[in-house]
Amino acid sequence: MDSRAAAERESGDVILSGAQIFAEAGELFAGTRTVAREATTVFKSLGLAVEDIATARLVYDTVTATGGD
Repeated sequence: MDSRAAAERESGDVILSGAQIFAEAGELFAGTRTVAREATTVFKSLGLAVEDIATARLVYDTVTATGGD
């Protein structure tokens, strides 16, 4: 997710689902939070295109570095 604060204020699907917000994209990029490889992860974009591109690049780099498993 782009911004925990924005999601808690603006994202009806996140608010209504009661989903736990594990981390913001910036926390993952900075390495301050990590996600288990076997975990199901959902990225919720709130409209920051630069973060969408950076997230796509991170996923692409990770997949290509691990042989696409």
